[in-house]
Amino acid sequence: MTAPIKSDNTLRMLLVITGIVLAGGVLFAWSRVLFPVLVGFLIAWISHPLAGYFEKHRLPRILGFLLVLLIFVGLLFLIFLVFLPAIVHELMFIGQKFPSWKGVLETKISSLLADLEQRYPDAYALLRERLTEWAQENLPALAQRLVGGLVAILGSAIGLVNILLNLVLIPVIAAYLTVDFHKVLRVLRMLVPRPVLPVVEKVTSEINHVLGVFLRGQLLVAMVLGAMYTAGLLLARAPLALVIGPLAGLLALVPYLGLIFGLGLALALALLEYQDLWHPLGVVITFVVAQNVEGWFLTPRLLGKRVGLHPVWVLVALLLGGGLFGLPGIVVAVPVAAALRVVLRHAVQAYRESRFYLGPEPEIVFYTRKVCSLCAEFERLLQPILEHRGVAFCRMDVDSSKDLKEAFGSRVPVLEVNGKIIAEGRVSGGELKKRLEEVLGGFS
Repeated sequence: MTAPIKSDNTLRMLLVITGIVLAGGVLFAWSRVLFPVLVGFLIAWISHPLAGYFEKHRLPRILGFLLVLLIFVGLLFLIFLVFLPAIVHELMFIGQKFPSWKGVLETKISSLLADLEQRYPDAYALLRERLTEWAQENLPALAQRLVGGLVAILGSAIGLVNILLNLVLIPVIAAYLTVDFHKVLRVLRMLVPRPVLPVVEKVTSEINHVLGVFLRGQLLVAMVLGAMYTAGLLLARAPLALVIGPLAGLLALVPYLGLIFGLGLALALALLEYQDLWHPLGVVITFVVAQNVEGWFLTPRLLGKRVGLHPVWVLVALLLGGGLFGLPGIVVAVPVAAALRVVLRHAVQAYRESRFYLGPEPEIVFYTRKVCSLCAEFERLLQPILEHRGVAFCRMDVDSSKDLKEAFGSRVPVLEVNGKIIAEGRVSGGELKKRLEEVLGGFS
């Protein structure tokens, strides 16, 4: 008889991981073709809770999608009618101020270079020569590549048609998927092999939870940060406040990037415009206050540790997303990274529970008898140690066999591992664990 142990779903888990990797490969190979479908499914997933609410109140599910679409279109109108004119005004202001800022920079840089030339004439001459050579060799090529890229983007009729086609296809696909969301999920569930279905449902449930937390939490944190940055920069009268604030909030989706970009650019423009300490100090106070509000209130309340993406993981995801899929890849990189983190966590867990990681399963026999208080005490110590490692043991009643009774009758309880007796009689939990560690390997 075997003691209850943790069931080994390693093979099923590895099959699930393999399926997810293969699906990811197909999506990569057909990324441009499937992009409208994937975005449509994402919109349908976002619309599903609202659609379910309307369905519960005996209203058409399509109302959920239409409400999400209305909110999105309303945000676009708000941007174009309110923020875009303000941003254009800010950019025109920068254009007017640029000559004076250029003069300030030239004055500061010239004085700095003159001081360096006076103190270190040889090093300054060598540095100037090398910079001049580099500029003559590389700047024309860089300018030519930039112009060529812009011409290719603007002149690509196929690219423009593709964008317009996606703008039409994505809402249509999203509407159909929202209406039939339950049916789509039911069909996908039916296609999953029955042995791995529980594992698939567990992984997808966690991914759904993590993505929901990200969309509701991380995006809300970014929006609040953008509003705080913008309000603070406006109070500090920093140039380009209506541009830097929202952009810094959006870049806050990448850890530290919004802070570095927003603070650096706003500080530089404030120094160029006012050339004093008070306005740059206002910029610094804005970002310090916003970061403290985000760290002590927004993130703990809205996210907690439920997503918990490491900054390096986020940066790698953005680099891979941008390199493989361009701008759409950058947009979906962080949510995909959050989902992959769930998959990888289960993959690591499956690997650590596999026989490849743990090694061959040992043959453990526990010799006992039915009426034996010391045997029961010994087994209470043994079970949690072996369950922690996921190892089974066989319980043998010595009274069931004459040979066993002769061999172990006066010695029970006896623990035998791979034919070697490692403990018998009364033993402490610490000593038992130590002896098992020597035979089976260290416990975590």
